[in-house]
Amino acid sequence: MLGERLGQLREELRRAVRGRGRERERAVLILRSVVASTLAWAVAALVMDSSQVAFAPFSALLVVRPSVYRSVLDSSRYVAAVFLGVLAAGAAGLTVGVHLWAFALVVLVALVVGQASLFRDQGRQIPVVAAFAFAGGTAASVEPLGEILIMVCVGSASALLTQLVLAPSVRFRDAEDAVHGFADSLAYLVDEIAAGLHEGREGLDTRRWVRIAQSLTATRENARAAVEAQDERVRFNPRKLLMRNGSTVSLRTYREWINAMDRASWHLRSITSTLDTLERGPRRLPPQSEDFLHVYGDLLDAVSDVLWTLHEDRAWESDQVPQDLSRRLECAQDAVDRCQRELEHTRGGSDWHVRGALLTDVERLLHELSEGRTGAEQG
Repeated sequence: MLGERLGQLREELRRAVRGRGRERERAVLILRSVVASTLAWAVAALVMDSSQVAFAPFSALLVVRPSVYRSVLDSSRYVAAVFLGVLAAGAAGLTVGVHLWAFALVVLVALVVGQASLFRDQGRQIPVVAAFAFAGGTAASVEPLGEILIMVCVGSASALLTQLVLAPSVRFRDAEDAVHGFADSLAYLVDEIAAGLHEGREGLDTRRWVRIAQSLTATRENARAAVEAQDERVRFNPRKLLMRNGSTVSLRTYREWINAMDRASWHLRSITSTLDTLERGPRRLPPQSEDFLHVYGDLLDAVSDVLWTLHEDRAWESDQVPQDLSRRLECAQDAVDRCQRELEHTRGGSDWHVRGALLTDVERLLHELSEGRTGAEQG
């Protein structure tokens, strides 16, 4: 068991040295934590000779985060929480003295205050600090309570200074890969459906298509999480000042395209659900629908061209939408318009309304991608 764990640890270290990834980010976070806590202890020892010096490195460890922005938020919440915890302990200790019933009252009040959403995870520090200060005997004197606050400020400042000096790199690769993967997933699914429709009813693997379409929700969430993580990485990051002009990517454009592809995926799910109902439900496709399946496959080929152009040109990396993408969107929409006109001329038949619904889904899918293009251009 121990040997297996050591082997995993060695492999993680090799990955951290080899290149960027979760292992390297974890290793860098550990390094920052060590530097911040050591600096906090050293500074605290120089500032004053106090029995509360342990609060400095303890505080530094609590507010070191992967991004400067997150550290600033957590440090402000943590300092506020400690201040309220010390205030609760001091208010009781300096007025009624250190008693068991007073301790229970202090902890109760601190726990209630700590539930405020303003403090997030740091709210638990209010009762912790209050209980520590009161039970440790420091609540009966102003001086040790003030020392706790000073040590907490030293620890938080040390952590923030470490974060600024060892700030994470400003890179957009993770966000790019996540959005790229979302476009990939849409394009591959549309490709597969189009290929199956060209084979006729024998090529309808609708159960698989429905399953893949439903999994696009997780793909969307991964893309959004990657963009938000990058947004946090950039905020308050001093490395932004070292970036060359024009090298900054607009995360707003990433969000525009994620939202557009998400809305397009709704209509793709509707398409797969309709095809699955027709293939596996009580009202199956009539034999004369074979021709429509081939025509619909051609339409999805046009949609696939749009998605692959979006994928290859990486439209989300610029506010200027590639001309080829606009051209392919217009071609696909023209193909849908032609099919709808033909459908109007052949109104009737048991599957007429189904064909109309499938054409409407493709039209809406293209509309959402077009809205993404418009949103990116207007940004």
